[in-house]
Amino acid sequence: MDFETTTFYFPSSDGKTELYARCAVPEGPIVGILQISHGMCEYIDRYEEVFSYFARRGFLVCGHDHLGHGKSAKNDQLGFFAEKDGASCLVEDLHRMTLEIKSRYAPAPYFLLGHSMGSFIARAYLSKYGSELTGVILSGTGGPNPAAPMGIALANTISMVRGARHPSHTLDQMAFGSFNRRCQPRRTSKDWLSRDNAVVDRYLKDPYCMFTFSASAFRDLFTLNHQVNSRDWAQSIPQKLPIYLLSGDMDPVGDYGEGIRHVYRMLKKEGVYHITMRLYPGGRHEMFNEINRLQVFGDLYAWLCRRCENVQQSPEGPDAVLKAKDSEEL
Repeated sequence: MDFETTTFYFPSSDGKTELYARCAVPEGPIVGILQISHGMCEYIDRYEEVFSYFARRGFLVCGHDHLGHGKSAKNDQLGFFAEKDGASCLVEDLHRMTLEIKSRYAPAPYFLLGHSMGSFIARAYLSKYGSELTGVILSGTGGPNPAAPMGIALANTISMVRGARHPSHTLDQMAFGSFNRRCQPRRTSKDWLSRDNAVVDRYLKDPYCMFTFSASAFRDLFTLNHQVNSRDWAQSIPQKLPIYLLSGDMDPVGDYGEGIRHVYRMLKKEGVYHITMRLYPGGRHEMFNEINRLQVFGDLYAWLCRRCENVQQSPEGPDAVLKAKDSEEL
């Protein structure tokens, strides 16, 4: 199925920024809508292959560049969200994008896909707006970071001394300095992203990727991680909301599989029962950019189609964790 790509801008909740957004709209009937919340130090146009794969199969695919990212960032704004309450702005912007798409197109099953930092934003979104979704996909997410409270305090101190917009190489090293240590052989500083060398090389050459977060943005990132790994967060998620967790078991953001297992158990404990988890052996952080990405696309497509087929039905019982040689059941 062919599709048309459109772009537009919409106002951020910060009251001053216009956010860049992109849509891939199928020419035929829309099976469902897939909204993407991208990760840290990237942008929505990096998901070109995801847009194409799902739009050709009838899904309207959309997403925007978060504050401080891609074409939503102006001048010195790369890596900066807001002076205060940046985490809240990110969540509200994600919901504004949802409302914008729903206002433009006919009702259809609506899914939110959050990757990495975008998954933390999506998880915070679920606490307030989860009942508005048909399902959610969390890619490359993580469990609790014991250093998050210390990181928040340090980020606040650096913001006060150097300014909220100051790019913090100290915090960057603290957060990501060890991420490459299990990659063998080590070819670049970003091997932890993917086993696809071409993907890594493009990332290293991309100015929209190779920048350092501001101190205040690190504060917001640590705040999100802390919030969405609490019991209060898990208790706030609609119990019948279908959730698909996917990760590589060599993803350092997810603590090499332990983070995704923690999120799975935490949600199960609070009665959220429609959870599917998929761990890909050898996969690194960006499973949608991995060497086996067509398998990842296909697995997600199958899950989405089941949700679309049954969207009018009341769920009767829990999904099984996918039973395949590269899946894991808890």
